[in-house]
Amino acid sequence: MTSAARSLFDSLSGARDMCNRRTGLILLLSLWLVAPQLGMALEAHDSIVVEWSGTTMGDIAYQIKVVAPSNQSVDEAERHVTAVLQRLNAAMSTYIPDSEVSRFNDSPTTEWFPVSSETAIVVAKSLEVSRHSDGAFDISVKPLVELWNFGAGRKDFLIPKDVDVELGRARIGYEKLFAQLEPPMIRKSQADLQIDLSAIAKGFIVDAVSRKLTELGFVNHFVEIGGEVMAHGIKPQGQPWRVGIERPHDVKREIQKIVGLLDQGMATSGDYRNFAIVDGTRYSHTIDPKTGRPVTHDLASATIVADDCMTADAIATAVLVLGQERGLELCKKLNVQLFGLVRKGDSFVEFATPGFQTLEPNSPTNVAANPIWPVFVGSLVFFLLAVGGLLIGVLFSNKPIRGSCGGIGAVTGESSECNLCGNGPEQCVDKNTQANSS
Repeated sequence: MTSAARSLFDSLSGARDMCNRRTGLILLLSLWLVAPQLGMALEAHDSIVVEWSGTTMGDIAYQIKVVAPSNQSVDEAERHVTAVLQRLNAAMSTYIPDSEVSRFNDSPTTEWFPVSSETAIVVAKSLEVSRHSDGAFDISVKPLVELWNFGAGRKDFLIPKDVDVELGRARIGYEKLFAQLEPPMIRKSQADLQIDLSAIAKGFIVDAVSRKLTELGFVNHFVEIGGEVMAHGIKPQGQPWRVGIERPHDVKREIQKIVGLLDQGMATSGDYRNFAIVDGTRYSHTIDPKTGRPVTHDLASATIVADDCMTADAIATAVLVLGQERGLELCKKLNVQLFGLVRKGDSFVEFATPGFQTLEPNSPTNVAANPIWPVFVGSLVFFLLAVGGLLIGVLFSNKPIRGSCGGIGAVTGESSECNLCGNGPEQCVDKNTQANSS
């Protein structure tokens, strides 16, 4: 081979190597994008679901499910979860006399009150939801809940006098409560203000358990405490975690809809477990802080799906106070999904935000049965689209492929370089002439 021919061959090889390097970068990018999903799929594949249950926060039932290799013990995870439940219950319970919340409620001081970072986070989140919902969510409503005999130490239901309702309203108000995260402290501006975190603490504890399981290496798991849920990752063979939304019957239990959750929290608030009927009027345990009385609208159930369970838990309560129309407005503003059931006599009418997705009870799951193939197919499609985009750009711009195999160079519009090797055009002419005369 002559020197001119070899020089031309080297130029072609250089262009090809550049193409290979850029193609390799594209493939690496596609793999980088799908690697987390691929890792999750491989972890869930050929594993089993291990579950355990118990009670926390008094008699509230909980259920934990983790995806683990068949030869791996979950005893350590169970011990860690139990420790999380005990620690957070000891901080936020209103039934434990020396809990942080109980001591804060009993304290007459209006100075900053030191608490754990978890309690400060929950109170701060509560105040955020209160502001967004114009006070429909209010953790200081505790005196009114007890006045209507729906709280701790519940007695026979009696409708309180109007004067007592007004006195109760004077003792509440989220505007009188403050929280800071560093250092973690909470404060009240009125000495007799009391808080109850039951409408948000369950969601926070669900999230805390989920974080602990992820920290222990159990990325694919399902956590449920008293109906509040966090679903992370997938089940073996790629199915999403399926959760039922209950039909709001007063006695029997039926499923209204099924939801498939993937890295999402879900919570439901309803009027069908804790209520009283007096002279044909239904009194819900959900108290409207504005009126000091149980809500009177027909919204029987509100289910929220959000990125975390704490948010879903609080907003579900706020929506149950606001009712259908105002509840929908709140969910759209906060970018969370809502599924509601309105009571119409003995039946229920469904409504939902546009993004809320449910599954039919016997429908196939919305994740492929084998999670590995879709990941590989997605990676291949991404790669082909990327390479195809480069080629299409060259063809439609009517520009010849140059040193980068038709990449950036082909669309710059520059004409000072050769079509193939990137050198000056006179150099390519000389080399071609030399090669042909050899």
